[in-house]
Amino acid sequence: MTRRVVSRDLRAAAALALLLHAPLGAQTRPAPAVDPAATQLAPRPVPGPVFESAEYSRAVARGTRTRTGEPGPGYWVQHPQYRIRVSLDPSVHRVTGSETAAYRNQSPDTLRSIAVYLRQNAFAPGVPRRQPVPITGGITLGAVAIDGRAVAAVTDRNAAMPITAAPNRRPEPGQYAVDGTVMTIQLIAPLAPGHSLSLAVQWSYTPPPSPADGRQGREGNVYFMGYWYPEIAVYDDVDGWVTDPYLLEAEFYMDPADYDVEITVPRRWVVGATGTLQNASAVLSQSGRDSLATARRTGRVVRIVTPGDAAAAAFAPGGNTAMWHFTAHDVRDFAWGTSDKYAWDATRALVDSGGAAADTVDINSCFRLTAAAAAWRIGGARFTRDAISQMSTWLWEYPYPAMTSMEGVLDSGGMEYPMMTLMQPWADTLSLAGDLMHETGHMWFPMQVGSNETRYPWMDEGFTQFDVAQGMRALYGENRTGGRRNDSEHGQRALYLAAASAGHDAPLMLHGDEFPEDLYLVIYYDKTAQVLAALSAMLGPDTLHQALVTYGKRWIDRHPMPYDFFNTVAQVSGRDLSWFWSSWFYQAWPLDQAIGSVAVTGDSVAITIVDRGLAPMPVILAVTRTGGKVERMTLPVDGWLTGRRQLTAVVARGAGVSRVEIDPDQLYPDVDRANNVWVGRGP
Repeated sequence: MTRRVVSRDLRAAAALALLLHAPLGAQTRPAPAVDPAATQLAPRPVPGPVFESAEYSRAVARGTRTRTGEPGPGYWVQHPQYRIRVSLDPSVHRVTGSETAAYRNQSPDTLRSIAVYLRQNAFAPGVPRRQPVPITGGITLGAVAIDGRAVAAVTDRNAAMPITAAPNRRPEPGQYAVDGTVMTIQLIAPLAPGHSLSLAVQWSYTPPPSPADGRQGREGNVYFMGYWYPEIAVYDDVDGWVTDPYLLEAEFYMDPADYDVEITVPRRWVVGATGTLQNASAVLSQSGRDSLATARRTGRVVRIVTPGDAAAAAFAPGGNTAMWHFTAHDVRDFAWGTSDKYAWDATRALVDSGGAAADTVDINSCFRLTAAAAAWRIGGARFTRDAISQMSTWLWEYPYPAMTSMEGVLDSGGMEYPMMTLMQPWADTLSLAGDLMHETGHMWFPMQVGSNETRYPWMDEGFTQFDVAQGMRALYGENRTGGRRNDSEHGQRALYLAAASAGHDAPLMLHGDEFPEDLYLVIYYDKTAQVLAALSAMLGPDTLHQALVTYGKRWIDRHPMPYDFFNTVAQVSGRDLSWFWSSWFYQAWPLDQAIGSVAVTGDSVAITIVDRGLAPMPVILAVTRTGGKVERMTLPVDGWLTGRRQLTAVVARGAGVSRVEIDPDQLYPDVDRANNVWVGRGP
């Protein structure tokens, strides 16, 4: 997700952060933010090791995880199959649907209950949430059945309870209870390993009016449906059922699944969705289908639909409604949008799959023809295509047959879903290109590499923020002007350092729902990107890139934990990096290396480096001789790991030293670069 940089008081937000602790189950709870000005007066802390959680250690013992970062030989993941029929009635703004979900228990555990997310209940009265939203009533459940047998709602003394209420008692076998955004169904017959069940649900809801939560909703005749259907929660090998409530702050945790979805909307409304359209001849005219074929064959950006009277020529004739049929395989979610206000452009991306011919990815872009969305008309399809191609080159080939970008509903930023993204209107083309690079980048993390976004947002947002800087640099060059704040390493560094130097840093391992909104972007997004950039400088760009790709490919369609990433990087680099993970992920430690003194001692020059911060890092030095020659050297991190506050580098006196600078290429996120330079006449 792309979030705008907010301008509320960061100090108040940081104070709130001190009161919040993440349920890590890992090493000591993350430390609160610190005041950089006070750190140089305190003893240097020595970072400790990263300890696994007890749950993770049990997974290693069971053979589902390893301490090398690879999935274990006994690893498993659940993989539901959804068949959904849904319709939109824009006259009353109502979505009505029914679904059947086939669920095979791939785990070695016997399941006695099934947990199902009803995330639209975040808009119901009385449900906990992190922000004010319009109240829609949430989701209204109809019939619920397991294997064709009706499941009844829990009642209290035979009185009907609101579906969003938390029941005072556990549901009996054959009953379900709804607690906020999670429904728990107690099974009559436990689900043994290797056995399957069928869940059938009918439901309806009203999409919230925009602006709602920055992820979905409606705006006039523009609708976007995100987290719109009852979805079975993740049951994984580490934590079992993971049912953190959806509070509208942190994002999602979902299993890979297959989808067969039929969407009924008014005729001549454009529909964009996860997956591929199966019945083009039923909804598009021959000329509309020919235009799509031209876009796929030539790679040109081709207009498929122009809203208004001209739109009729692109659609198949029929009655008042049309049913669009989509299928998608091995995706973690399904989303869709629709409007009669959309222009629809199409093109293609060619992705090198390592075979004789490149794979062709269908690119679709839907947007309104408004001044606010002027950049979409110029570059919506083109920038989406470029992002797919660039991320495929940087990471690994895009595996899906299509990618759709849609404009509307949101008043800032963008939101990713499998094979599609929803985004604000943009008039500035470079801003649109950057946001599309970010949202499309999420097709790798977390759409393929299925981390828990709720508990560890840095594992998808931070990785994608790092990736987008690499992609934008490749396409548009290095940016050092500060104009592109979120999509360049320079801009990301400036955002993070502004917060850190003001004492508003925070640990990355804080649970996503325990983070102040004003710090969410700058820490999870920009701090993670800067930490990865620093790790790249320390290990070498090729080594970090290899580690990132190795980790990603290992965990496609699986559920990695932070330790899996840490262990993969350690394995690929051949280095013990516990100090690094502890310092940058579990602590809120600023980095502030300074030149203490430069002095002649006999035929040598002693350069004293003072650590005024808390985060230990190697010291990169550039020593400029009087004649202009520059010598580079690096002091290893080991000296700081003994608790020292000063290190000394000794160079030959030679022609004299006129300048000494720490980290001249600004590879590390040092909060005070004014003390990184010493300038003299030369000893």
